[in-house]
Amino acid sequence: MIEVSELAANALVQSLEASGVEPDKGFRLTKQEDRFALEIDIPADDDVVIRHEGSIALIVDQSTEDEVGDVLIDVEDRPDGPQLMMRSKPSPE
Repeated sequence: MIEVSELAANALVQSLEASGVEPDKGFRLTKQEDRFALEIDIPADDDVVIRHEGSIALIVDQSTEDEVGDVLIDVEDRPDGPQLMMRSKPSPE
């Protein structure tokens, strides 16, 4: 299952709003070759939709969610500025 931290969800929604993206769209997590990417899209009926304060933050289709597994999408401070990162969630004991 994919989870998005409060900080990451806020960053995603703010980015969409700053770009003037329509409220019925959000970022879709996609696989491009050997990495994951975000692109703007409209959710389909069978997508997982993660919302933040009523806005769409992230859209994930079932096959991408199965491939990604249990992860947390978060923001990590880097020397060149904050970046979204995907981290494996620890297994429950």
